[in-house]
Amino acid sequence: MHDPSDWSRREFVTVSLLGTGALAGCTARGQSTGATSGAGHDHDDCGCLDDWLADANGYEGAVERYAPDADPTVTVGDGRGAGHGHDAFGPAAVRVVPGTTVTWEWSGRGDPANVVAADGAFDSGAPVGSHGTTFAHRFEERGVYRYVSEPSRDAGMIGVVVVADPPSSDYPAVDDWLAGVNIYDGTVVDWRDYSSPLVTVGSAEGESDFTFSPPAARVSPGTTVRWVWTGGPHQIRFEDADIGTEVYTEPGVRFEHTFEEPGTYRYACAPHHSLGARGAIVVESEAESG
Repeated sequence: MHDPSDWSRREFVTVSLLGTGALAGCTARGQSTGATSGAGHDHDDCGCLDDWLADANGYEGAVERYAPDADPTVTVGDGRGAGHGHDAFGPAAVRVVPGTTVTWEWSGRGDPANVVAADGAFDSGAPVGSHGTTFAHRFEERGVYRYVSEPSRDAGMIGVVVVADPPSSDYPAVDDWLAGVNIYDGTVVDWRDYSSPLVTVGSAEGESDFTFSPPAARVSPGTTVRWVWTGGPHQIRFEDADIGTEVYTEPGVRFEHTFEEPGTYRYACAPHHSLGARGAIVVESEAESG
């Protein structure tokens, strides 16, 4: 059971990585966890994925996850981060579901580049530098697909596509709503023993600025949930009820609501919902869950 005041960044980083299955890649340098055994695209000669991402320009510890209906685009020649010019893919690491087509689009900045899978699964051809050039690949099989730009591989222009099923729980409506939220791993935190649990709004020492921590929780009828801002402009609007706030920026508890009726309550930060600022509260008694 989690103390609602101690749902820490470290814990979320851990469950987020474990939730990707193959993403963790190893328990020590070069030692496979076996999470992708049989997937066919996580070969030992590629090394540990943790090490692979450590060398990726622009990678800041977040794997961008996309919902099943998303059309992700990766920029070739991205300028995010510092110290690498435009020798980067942006984002450097993405997670998608099987059957997703990922498109790479050239920014026209930096040196000519290409997109080549380490295991030969896809190849965009000769390096090019023209703005607007695109290359697309449909990922059917689960697994981890490492790739590079051949001319700038040694300079850190590398990336990865993780193909995995979306997280699942006992609440399909929650899973669908949170499918594109990076830190949701299918865990619905059980807060039914707490009278006034706390949800963190915004960043917490390196988490995304656009997350609720935890993203999903289960409470008993009559529970008052409080949302505490860490800073930045955020607003809560519920999809399933006429509940919401104005935009607040100052840190502190800015919103609370007592949930009397059982049900699933989905909500989002209105300005940032497309960036993964979504959450859900499930209201049910012990008897209902049993």
